[in-house]
Amino acid sequence: MSYRRRYLVLADGSIYKGYAFGADTETVGEVVFTTANVGYPESLTDPSYKGQILVFTSPLIGNYGVSQDQWESDSIQVNGVVIFDLTKPSHYRSTMSLDEWLKSQGIPGVFRVDTRALTVKLREYGVLMGAIANDPERGLHLLKDAPPYDSVNFTEMVSPREPIVYDGEDPCIGIIDCGVKLGIVRELTSRGVKVVRYPCLMWQRALDDCDGVLISNGPGNPILLGDLTDLVTDVVRDRKPTLGICLGHQLVALGMGARLYKMKYGHRAINKPVVDLIRGKVYITTHNHGYAVDASSLRDTGLRVWAVQPDDGTVEGLYHEYLPIITTQFHPEARPGPVDTRWVFDKFIGMVKGESSWI
Repeated sequence: MSYRRRYLVLADGSIYKGYAFGADTETVGEVVFTTANVGYPESLTDPSYKGQILVFTSPLIGNYGVSQDQWESDSIQVNGVVIFDLTKPSHYRSTMSLDEWLKSQGIPGVFRVDTRALTVKLREYGVLMGAIANDPERGLHLLKDAPPYDSVNFTEMVSPREPIVYDGEDPCIGIIDCGVKLGIVRELTSRGVKVVRYPCLMWQRALDDCDGVLISNGPGNPILLGDLTDLVTDVVRDRKPTLGICLGHQLVALGMGARLYKMKYGHRAINKPVVDLIRGKVYITTHNHGYAVDASSLRDTGLRVWAVQPDDGTVEGLYHEYLPIITTQFHPEARPGPVDTRWVFDKFIGMVKGESSWI
């Protein structure tokens, strides 16, 4: 089978040749990479990737096909996909190939790209806007007209329009849904509690109607979400047990007065170590974030660091010194990564029930 040429064009003028797969269309997005060797269906359906073109550093992608029980939302969320080798699926649970899946969802891909060179580029220079196009000049034109990733509010694009209820026993956990992964919902419902996903701008209903709140992961620049950082003021007022995950972690920090910064190329993987400073343990965890909390800005916030990433010192977990608030920058639901930190949900539900503290 012959494939036609397709290109990834970066904002600095770099051009990476490859071949087309997936949908016959073009796209623009922030180009980021993940070092995960497995879990491509989970990654591609993670709402936190909205607005981004995802590069897989693993050379073999597609070899176990696609089955819907691996999805973290109801559709592919990335703008585009860049890989080295497009493999044919060989797994009894597969219902379609990666190529067929991208075609069905209107997402373009490029394969046989030198992903090693591309990853080195992004590590050295930082993430860049990029375009997937059938012609390099066309790619540059698309980039010229595209808004910067950091200027777009992607969160409202992936948040539901109406509340979604999952029946269970008390207590009720209200998810302030900024683009929640279904793995987080499953972790809560598997513990028998009632769960309600609220659109991110309906956060007041979550505070009013539920016993505890979870501020979810999601895409984009947290600085744009001023309405959501306001909710932290009410969380403090009501002493509402709260868990913030990824974007939620950042919003809690912002709402308490801390600062954030954009990372050079972020953490996107399923093999990132996290050091638990309280328990003296190291966990291997799933990450997907391009922003981080500035540890030097935490002094007067009441927040304390309980977890860090040992490679670069990134703040990976916070707790409040006297309020029932905990956060994780990493993904404790472990989709698709290791299950080292699922205990975070047990601790959170214990806090909501008044049965245990964070420490």
